[in-house]
Amino acid sequence: MPAFILRAEHHARINDCLWKDGIRLDPEVEKEFTNRVEVSINAFIKERHDSEIPYREAHRALRDLWLISIEDDPPVGQIRARIAALPKIGVDLLNMRASQVIPEIVETENDGFLSWAKDADPETLVQMIRVISADGAKRVSRSRGRGKRSRARLEPLVFGQARGASAGAVKGGRPRHHPRDDLVMYLAIDWSIATGAKPLPGRSDQGGFGDLVHSVFQWLHEPAPDQALRRYWEAVKTQRSHAGGPGSSLSR
Repeated sequence: MPAFILRAEHHARINDCLWKDGIRLDPEVEKEFTNRVEVSINAFIKERHDSEIPYREAHRALRDLWLISIEDDPPVGQIRARIAALPKIGVDLLNMRASQVIPEIVETENDGFLSWAKDADPETLVQMIRVISADGAKRVSRSRGRGKRSRARLEPLVFGQARGASAGAVKGGRPRHHPRDDLVMYLAIDWSIATGAKPLPGRSDQGGFGDLVHSVFQWLHEPAPDQALRRYWEAVKTQRSHAGGPGSSLSR
């Protein structure tokens, strides 16, 4: 599992985020801050690796399968090969979805959809994959910093999420806690230590801390962090309320 190393362009981006909030750090403090951010990123990568490999592999495989199925001339041979190589989570999803569309597939085949797909009519197979590998699609774009966004592209909704979009409700009862939530917390701590002040609330990339979080998630090819930021700020608000901090009923 290779370590993530912040390059010169990453350092410049981090500085842009600080400057957005009018913050200028001494060179040594700035270096320490970027080192902390790098450590936080690699802690997240390890946590993500340990907790999400099966889900992420299945999401990526089903996403790629859907994308090639909507090509003008879908490569049926590749589609069959990708189906055969799907992780178990992906196979289970296709079996479940296929049984809803054509119950006979799962009822009459020993291996369910996998067995049916080996010899299925190419046109029927392609149409089936378009229907059962994703719950539709949406156009998403990524933050490019300074309020700019990349051109929108079509992404399938797999397990309730589209790559690059805000995390949505995921079917199948995935746990609410996610390493992305920890990453936001790590970055908030890094920001507070370096600047001497807590980051300003907000989920967009218009503010300095929000821009930092959006940038880091983009570097890691993670879905947009809007929901992780929302959960973080809700947790901060709850903690302040329990502690009788600003805005709580105890402080009024």
